Amino acid sequence: MMPEKQLPAIKREKFVDLIVQKRFEEVKEEIGFSSNIFMVFGLPTHKLNGNPAYWTKRTSLCELTITRDEKYDIPYGCYARMNQIFIDTEVRTKNTNVIYVGRTFNEYVKKIGYKEGYVNKALLRQLINYVTSVIKVEPKDPLSGRIIGIHSLVARAWDIYFDVKNPEQLTFSKGQIILDEDYARYIHKHAVPLDMNVVHCFKRNPLALDFYRFIAYRNNGLNKTITFPDQLLFEQLGTEQQADFVIRDRLKRILKAIQMYWPVKAKFEDGYFELQPSPPAVQRKIPSKKPIAIVDKSIEK
Repeated sequence: MMPEKQLPAIKREKFVDLIVQKRFEEVKEEIGFSSNIFMVFGLPTHKLNGNPAYWTKRTSLCELTITRDEKYDIPYGCYARMNQIFIDTEVRTKNTNVIYVGRTFNEYVKKIGYKEGYVNKALLRQLINYVTSVIKVEPKDPLSGRIIGIHSLVARAWDIYFDVKNPEQLTFSKGQIILDEDYARYIHKHAVPLDMNVVHCFKRNPLALDFYRFIAYRNNGLNKTITFPDQLLFEQLGTEQQADFVIRDRLKRILKAIQMYWPVKAKFEDGYFELQPSPPAVQRKIPSKKPIAIVDKSIEK
């Protein structure tokens, strides 16, 4: 079967081209990172009805709660995911809690992985939704008598101004975000590598982004086969209460596309999802991790 026939709603031409380049060893691997929080939990795929003050995602093991700022929304969709991956990559590769977003809207768009003219102010809106939110993660059933969890602001300060209608308009200084110290340290310690070639192909498909990151995370350091009911997988991804058979079919097609590029040993069978130890999502050697340098919580002048 031709690759085009197997691909879900992604950038088909780009993905097919990527597969061909891979087979001829012409791919230039670009490494990105994502913290394990968002490799386990999928964000909402659409804006939440009624714009609730907080949103909770539960799995059989953990519970994630995101609380929004009173002026903004719970982050959602592809743009929220791509912003989060960009920020985590900056933290892990540059070893800092200061995130520079550029001096023009187009510069920022390219940093995130989109083309000029193909995105709008929603990309910027999702960045603000994310950096102004509060994140809490708690185990669902901790040991008796033990209370454990993570509770953190995403950012302590931000100074961003982009003229979306004039995307080449320069600002006087680089826009920047100062992440919360504890949150930046968590990202730096718990970030898992991603192949950004795959991420960019899935940048308009939130379910594919979530599924690829989930597999990359669970395969990282895996030394034995794991099998679990695929319903547990559906709980973790941004599936929005769709029927199981619909999600299962979509994920099977996404998995086939991923396997044409990355030979990950995974399958859906008889209501279960199986993942065997496989080559890492990123084949290139990952640069050694250096200590993170934390700067003051105020905006640099």
